[in-house]
Amino acid sequence: MNDRRDLEHLRRDLEEKQSATTFPETLRAGRSVDEFLWKGDSKATPIQRVGLFIFALMFLLPFIGFVVFTIIDPYWINKLMGLVLGTLSGIAGFRLLRNAFLHKKHHRVDR
Repeated sequence: MNDRRDLEHLRRDLEEKQSATTFPETLRAGRSVDEFLWKGDSKATPIQRVGLFIFALMFLLPFIGFVVFTIIDPYWINKLMGLVLGTLSGIAGFRLLRNAFLHKKHHRVDR
């Protein structure tokens, strides 16, 4: 009888761990990552902040490339395209970078 309970407990535990691989659960699990990326988290660990910083660099490096391309290229249509793509990449990169350095505000109590 005890073995049957242990086996049932093991089965339920395995089902809970594997439930995040199906569609509705992955959507719920991904929501927390999206919130961390776009809204930031003041309680994020240093490893999460470093990861977000590296992810922000993936948007900031193309931003720098598009800015240089816009300055160097003599054709106005290429400048316009570089400006639009650079602006979009820069907005995303700087937003992620801001969220990487978002810290919890400490309230100082004066007595």
